Amino acid sequence: MSSQHRAPALTVRPPADLRQAAARELNERNLEVQAFIVACFKALVADPERFLEELTAHWPDKKPRGRPRRTDQTSTAADPEAPQELQ
Repeated sequence: MSSQHRAPALTVRPPADLRQAAARELNERNLEVQAFIVACFKALVADPERFLEELTAHWPDKKPRGRPRRTDQTSTAADPEAPQELQ
């Protein structure tokens, strides 16, 4: 059954320790993780340059997307440059 919500879900999987530490900080201030994410989106839209500048030092490394490339160097096709075996 499809979702009846107007906006599609946003799935993010931060490292468990980071999520727990962030939730703890927010909980100490009586704030919720979901509301924090919405507040971040609002801050980004309101002043993108300033907001992104604040995040520069915290930006995660870019992760590769999709399937990893095949690293197997063996090939089923004969290499025309390879030395040929004498018979």
